[in-house]
Amino acid sequence: MAVIKFSFGTILPFSALPPNSIALDGVVQGPHLDPANRRYTFDHHGGCSRFATLATCQQVLLALQMGLAVDEKTVVLTNDIDADTVVAVWLLVISSSYFSRLYAPEVKRLVEQVGMMDAHYMGELHPMHRLLTPRNGVAAKEPQSLELLVEKVQLLEKWFLGTFKIKPADPVPDEGAEAIGWTPNGGWSETFNSVNGFNDVYDRGYSAGITWKPVADGTWLYTVAKRSDFVQLAIGPGHVDRNKDPSDYRTDTILGVLGMNELLVNPNQDPATSWGGGSNIGGSPRNKGPNGDMGSRLTPQDVIRIVRSFRD
Repeated sequence: MAVIKFSFGTILPFSALPPNSIALDGVVQGPHLDPANRRYTFDHHGGCSRFATLATCQQVLLALQMGLAVDEKTVVLTNDIDADTVVAVWLLVISSSYFSRLYAPEVKRLVEQVGMMDAHYMGELHPMHRLLTPRNGVAAKEPQSLELLVEKVQLLEKWFLGTFKIKPADPVPDEGAEAIGWTPNGGWSETFNSVNGFNDVYDRGYSAGITWKPVADGTWLYTVAKRSDFVQLAIGPGHVDRNKDPSDYRTDTILGVLGMNELLVNPNQDPATSWGGGSNIGGSPRNKGPNGDMGSRLTPQDVIRIVRSFRD
């Protein structure tokens, strides 16, 4: 079985990956293949067309079905826990011993629904989706760690085996989360409550938006996104080339300008883990703190003021 490693917020260039390694969902920006050294990245955030690129768990399932081999020498690198990453890790873990599961109808449904929701916020929300995503608000936080990732993977295994039953009350909304939306003709909206993340943004008819909620030590966790690259709003990327110079922010994208402003309120922020993302989705810093995972020092008022200068 593969060795799973977790380092919150770490981003590496593909050249830094050791042999026999698989980087998932943002550890390395964009999908890359190096079969000679058994180095692979499965990502849909940077260095690719989000519209035409599968989510990480969809890439992993297809790669395994097409012959990707995973064994005890394989090291799987992760940097953020969400449903897409958890499903991808589970697929890699089970592939060597339970290959037939990769073709099970319930697995196909799981991967398709998690992948579409993670990449595009479209389609039906799988009943397991929220249960595989950590709670990271102030009221109910689950600091990200390797132990939590393993716990989520084990929960998914129990679901597949039928020893865990989903209860109607299990999915927990983002209590305290807020959002603003954007349309080409109407610009930015007023603030509204968002208990279902970007589902609420898109269900209201907005083409783009920002969601946020408080996390540890007075910081905020933000997500900035648009439906696709067909939407004419400059979300990202946040950097000219993050692999070469993490502090080289772009001045023509929302993520880039937010990254520059982050350094004004928090000069100690590591640019390598600050604002970043791809052309149509990204977010705030992911930092470890003494009281749990921390986000941005920018307040919602700061962020709203900054993004209102981006109209199209």
